[in-house]
Amino acid sequence: MTRHDTDPDSPRPPLNGPDWRWMLVLGAVLIVGGVLAFLNPFAASLTVVALAGGVFILGGVLQLWIAFQYAGPTAARLVAGLLGLLVLAFGVALIANPLAGIISLTLLIAGFFLAMGVLRIWLGFHLRDRTGWGWLVAAGAVSVLLGLLIVLAMPEAAAGLLGLFLGVDLLSSGVGMTVLALRMR
Repeated sequence: MTRHDTDPDSPRPPLNGPDWRWMLVLGAVLIVGGVLAFLNPFAASLTVVALAGGVFILGGVLQLWIAFQYAGPTAARLVAGLLGLLVLAFGVALIANPLAGIISLTLLIAGFFLAMGVLRIWLGFHLRDRTGWGWLVAAGAVSVLLGLLIVLAMPEAAAGLLGLFLGVDLLSSGVGMTVLALRMR
């Protein structure tokens, strides 16, 4: 028990959330995963493709199940079924050819950065009458630059880029979870 659990004059109420020690363990596991992804970005990229493929397969199967369970018009059932088949086929394609999946997902990420960057720049210019609008434009420019760098570095960049992104996400999540756990202690 911490001081806050027993001291009635404590300014903070006791936390009834998860045990901080388990959160600390989770943080450590995420940090190790992030470091491993940085050490072998290609293997981490393959892991990302496998996970994405599994999610798309599950989504396709569920969409097909929904299509067969739906009691509405035949045209709607047909569209739902075709959507399920499309999602399922994409998942199977990712699993069957992970190298092509790495390139596909990397191009999707490049497109995401480009689209987000253009939208941030557009929004920034529309907010010119507000203080700080230039920061939004600058953030958009960075996103566009990242998207262009990915596209220009294809297909070589694809091999490790997803793994590096996974490493950054795992490491930042692990550090955040660790700090939160230590604050809860």
